[in-house]
Amino acid sequence: MGAVIGAVVAIVVLLVLIVLLVLSRYRVPGAEEAFIVTGTGKGHEGKVYRGTGTFVLPVVQRATRVQLSSVKADLDTSTPANDGIELKVRGVAVVKVGDTPEAILKAGPRFGDDLNRVKALVTEQLSGELRSIVGTMTAKSILVDRQQLVDQVARSIKEILGNQGLILDSFSINDVQDSDGQYFSDLAAKERSDQAAIAARSRAVAHRVAEQSRIENEQAIIEQQRELDIEREAARQATDRAAAEADAVRPLVEAERRRIQVEKDNEVAEQTARLRDTQLDAEVRRPAEAELYAAQQRAEARKAEIIAEAAAKAEGIRITGEAEADALEKRAEALGKLDEVGQLELVLSKLPDIVRAASAPLADANITLVGDSVSPVAKGAASSLVSTMELIRGATGIDVAQMLSDLGTSDTDGSGRAAPAEPDRDH
Repeated sequence: MGAVIGAVVAIVVLLVLIVLLVLSRYRVPGAEEAFIVTGTGKGHEGKVYRGTGTFVLPVVQRATRVQLSSVKADLDTSTPANDGIELKVRGVAVVKVGDTPEAILKAGPRFGDDLNRVKALVTEQLSGELRSIVGTMTAKSILVDRQQLVDQVARSIKEILGNQGLILDSFSINDVQDSDGQYFSDLAAKERSDQAAIAARSRAVAHRVAEQSRIENEQAIIEQQRELDIEREAARQATDRAAAEADAVRPLVEAERRRIQVEKDNEVAEQTARLRDTQLDAEVRRPAEAELYAAQQRAEARKAEIIAEAAAKAEGIRITGEAEADALEKRAEALGKLDEVGQLELVLSKLPDIVRAASAPLADANITLVGDSVSPVAKGAASSLVSTMELIRGATGIDVAQMLSDLGTSDTDGSGRAAPAEPDRDH
């Protein structure tokens, strides 16, 4: 039993060792690292691994670590310029191994993970290129246009570094000085003098230009003022002419305006009249015509009614007249048959009624007698009686007074008494 447990433990330990051995041969590059694995199955130059791990077989394969971090190289060199002035140039360059597999394969065998070797190589190569390019430029040109020096060095060194798998991230010149410090001071003083002269000339030119511009502006202002005065005078004359023309035309315009206004007023009056006529037609004429028609109809009806009534009355009157005529004719015939005594008797029988009717006005009159004389009343009564007799004679043809006279004469002749005097017909 113990031998079995020992065998199992030995197997487990062996398996653990194998696993640890396998894991120890698995290589994973860091964030700024890469592996170049060479040997069996990796080709002549080897294979680059970056961001992914791989197993590296012992004995038959080898993994080389390559640092991809940036390296800062400080440059400080002295070299004569093209004009013989000794210059001290200080600069800074930042380089790193390229990210492509080709650049890593170029830089890996040379530098591995030793960044100091990269820094030393870059410093040496940049210093050489810097001295070479400074020798082609004058001190003044370098002082005036330092960026030109930077651009030339960067273009020259990029190809050299690229052949070694490196890339130049940045390059700058921090300072450029002459060896004794006098040349640049003199150059700066001369440059300042030249600049002052240029500035003075510029100011003079500017002043001259400004003065000339001022003169031209004043001349332009004077010319513009003259043209403005001319235009104002022309405008004034045109305004005066327009005002005169307006004054001349104004009565015509006013007359035309009044004519147009009158036409408009006439149109409005006509429209108002038409509207009023329409309103009258709707409110007065038509109702009046309807009322007239109704009145005519009523008048026609009334006329027919009156004609009918008149015809009826006329017929009644005719019948009454005929009846009265017959009665009068019969009475006349009866009267004709009477002798004078009978006629007188008939008249005298009606005479009290006739006298009473004739004296009715006197009865209604308010008469006050003054004194004892009653002659006016008697005369009035006698006058009324005579008038009544005349009325009877005119209406019936019977002369009551004559008949009385004749009767009195006949009585006198028979009795031997004088007949009474005939009454005064005028009274």
